[in-house]
Amino acid sequence: MLGLDHNAAYLLWAFGITVVVLGAYGLYLRSRLTAVRRRVLRQAQDERVDYSARNVTAAAPMVTTAHAASSANGPRTP
Repeated sequence: MLGLDHNAAYLLWAFGITVVVLGAYGLYLRSRLTAVRRRVLRQAQDERVDYSARNVTAAAPMVTTAHAASSANGPRTP
């Protein structure tokens, strides 16, 4: 019967491991392909929205208590 005499256990284990590894690799590829598909769809949706800098309102100026920077000669002592 198919030559599975003393090598039957080895061949069945090898075949089982191969099926498990290929199944895991198939799930990995499916995950990566769905991620790429999701990324492409998101980029297509983002292209419809105009993110031009002209559409962004400027922030209001902030009041600061910072002093002017000292000169290049170093700080002045009174």
